[in-house]
Amino acid sequence: MTMGSVDTQRRAGFLAPLIGEPWAWQSRNCWDFARHVQRELFGRELPGIVVPSDFSRRWVLTEFDRHPERARWQAVPDGPGGLVTAADGALVLMAHARFPAHIGVWLRPEARVIHCDGKTGVACDR
Repeated sequence: MTMGSVDTQRRAGFLAPLIGEPWAWQSRNCWDFARHVQRELFGRELPGIVVPSDFSRRWVLTEFDRHPERARWQAVPDGPGGLVTAADGALVLMAHARFPAHIGVWLRPEARVIHCDGKTGVACDR
């Protein structure tokens, strides 16, 4: 689906100021950032997760594994040549040592995942 120029401008206006910025709005976790992108860019309201201020990697791994929202997610197969076929705005579950530990949002027109963490801030990666 091709986006119109107004949508493209609004999208760029939302995304551009985020890139490289520290993620300090509300909290410093990737789920809150993904919720923010979903709400502002796609009009979707995702459920909140109470994240303890001293959360650890183990806590994140456990939460991603058992959270009820995950039951609604489905894997998206690679397309020809390994290209991503997910819809614009799909949540991307990223792994650390093969275990889901981080989340971002797929931006199909940009062919990138936008995500954040407390150390590097907001990034938009292939």
